[in-house]
Amino acid sequence: MNPKNTQPPISDHAGHRDRLKTRIQQHGATKLADYELLEALLFYAIPRRDTKEISKTLINKYMFINNILNANYDELKTIPHIGEHSIILFRLIQAFAVRLGEEKIIKKSTFGSWKDVIEYCRTRIGFEDKEYFLAIFVDSSNNIIAADELAAGTIDRVAVYPREVVRHTLGYNASAVILVHNHPSGSIEPSKQDIVMTKTIHQAIQAIDARLHDHLIISGEGHFSFKNAGLI
Repeated sequence: MNPKNTQPPISDHAGHRDRLKTRIQQHGATKLADYELLEALLFYAIPRRDTKEISKTLINKYMFINNILNANYDELKTIPHIGEHSIILFRLIQAFAVRLGEEKIIKKSTFGSWKDVIEYCRTRIGFEDKEYFLAIFVDSSNNIIAADELAAGTIDRVAVYPREVVRHTLGYNASAVILVHNHPSGSIEPSKQDIVMTKTIHQAIQAIDARLHDHLIISGEGHFSFKNAGLI
């Protein structure tokens, strides 16, 4: 009789892994559940252990894959069987996600791919544990030129200087700007400071004959548009 908590034989793991890999080869990975995606990913960092329960533990704790990819290094190390190789793999996947998002929006129409812009912003800063401020710069044909991080703050505030937005706008010869910042709390309602800051930056951008397309507040689950709310 096997003692409790004994891992199944390695041959069992190998058979299960082969079956999951075959599913991916034959049907792709998009239909997999979140825990199965993580399970398969962890094959390459944890070669001799059942990764299904590890992946379920991660999902139960962090809820979203993006939360896992952005989780604090020391906190991740407290998860049983998650070590440096797994964490580095998570960081690489997150970096790939951000780069792929940039490729989808840079030099693409901001209006034709607005959903891609939102998803890119969510991937880049929507799951961070402190506030970040991005500025997306747009040319006269409504193509996105660049998306720059202009400031990093604390868990509940970030400040950006209007002159920094103006400097980058002039540097890119941009015709318009989209402001973006995240709320780690999950709330997407703008604060009074957010509204005042937006008006100040709007005036500064207008002074150099550029436009403020929008200011977005991003969270892991939603977004708020100042333009749609009539605040611009």
